[in-house]
Amino acid sequence: MNPVATATVLLVATALVGLLSIAHVRSRGTDGLNLRTWMLVNFQLANVLSGFAHVLRWSNDRGYFEALSGPTTGAESGLVTAAWATFLGSCALWAGMVVPRPTLWGQSRGKHPEQLPRGSYTPENLYSFAAAHRVSVGGTALMLAAAGTFGMLRVMAVTSEGGGRIIAVDGGNARYAFLAGWLPWAVSILVLALASRRRVAGPAIWNTLILTAGLAALAVSSTWNGGRAELMYVSFPLLALMLPRIRVLKWPILVIGAVFFAVFVVVTTGQRVGATTDPWSFIDWQWGRFSMAAWAGQHVDLHGSLGGETVWSALLNVPMALLHFAGAGGDSPFRSMVEVSGFDLLGDGEQIYIVPGFTAEMILNFGVVGVLVGYLILGWLSALIADAYTRSRSESTRLLLASFGAVLVFQGIVGQLESFETFMTLSILPLWGLWLAERIVGNPRDRGRPLDLPGPADEARAPFKKRGARLS
Repeated sequence: MNPVATATVLLVATALVGLLSIAHVRSRGTDGLNLRTWMLVNFQLANVLSGFAHVLRWSNDRGYFEALSGPTTGAESGLVTAAWATFLGSCALWAGMVVPRPTLWGQSRGKHPEQLPRGSYTPENLYSFAAAHRVSVGGTALMLAAAGTFGMLRVMAVTSEGGGRIIAVDGGNARYAFLAGWLPWAVSILVLALASRRRVAGPAIWNTLILTAGLAALAVSSTWNGGRAELMYVSFPLLALMLPRIRVLKWPILVIGAVFFAVFVVVTTGQRVGATTDPWSFIDWQWGRFSMAAWAGQHVDLHGSLGGETVWSALLNVPMALLHFAGAGGDSPFRSMVEVSGFDLLGDGEQIYIVPGFTAEMILNFGVVGVLVGYLILGWLSALIADAYTRSRSESTRLLLASFGAVLVFQGIVGQLESFETFMTLSILPLWGLWLAERIVGNPRDRGRPLDLPGPADEARAPFKKRGARLS
């Protein structure tokens, strides 16, 4: 078969694997945050549907790289490599979700989430540090929100993109950009501090009002820089914790939110590319990453493997940032993923707005074998977080885990390792602070349980109504 036919057959096979994996995950019954499902769906969207849009030429705008090029179409453009990587990555992602997983941080072995007593870990039975210490937590969140607002206004005042994508600021304003990045988490913590924990009509209406106000604040605080995915992953944790508290009112919130987000994506995409692209062009290269995997395959053929260079750059990113903050930092000896793509596709390593995605990064560094191992780890990690969320007895722990899950879904497949590491650490420091505060001064029975996984003794306990978990 020619390269185009081979790629098409592999994409069809990958789509079938995707459908089977989603059906299997859904049949298991319990999937914390529906994280496994979200990961599999996003893989199909970003890699498989993107591949069909590109290979079958459904998209009018072909994006940064044309995989259907060359005297023999696709023969020397990495097309077949991208198709094989997509198929093997899908299988590895599914396998990673079902392999056995250990408990975390030395916790005693508990039951699988499907075996836990019904209602034991429902929202009304969680311990809420934010509600138990409403004044101190709410006050701290307000101060952090004020600082974040100041940082956001300061950065907006010194940028001149005129509504376009703000991807970097100069060194003197980087601290303000970090403060602005913490604003969404201050809003989320404040909403949790104000929320009612009683499941009756009045509190449900109150929770709906503060959730709506919180989502509006998140929309402002996470989109000022022109980003699109940011709004999704900062809203995801708050929605996960608050929707179960507002009963049937959650459906109007979801419908209105989905319409708003669709309009926001269309408008923002139009600002970036000068005109609103057709839907298939958006799937092909705005959110999709299949053509970038083909670019990575061609890059390896022409220039050789990077041998883990961008991985080392990602690992050093946070330490280098801390050294810069202390005034003792230098330049990293390794290139980041976006520096490689910017230099190769635009001729300038300073143009760091082309994000090739996880598949391309693994191909560039380790070849197709790297794709297999990388997606196996990604699937394993998503399953670990999903089950830990289901078993967690702490609201602050669930908020932290939901933020991990959000970045896995919305950045793990379409982003780069460097931003993933930064998000897990520096970007969500307020959530780490809330979690640590609960460990230190929260409910004494929860101390020493970093992820609140149940042990044998926990299974015999009644739900936590006796521990003051029902806080109004």
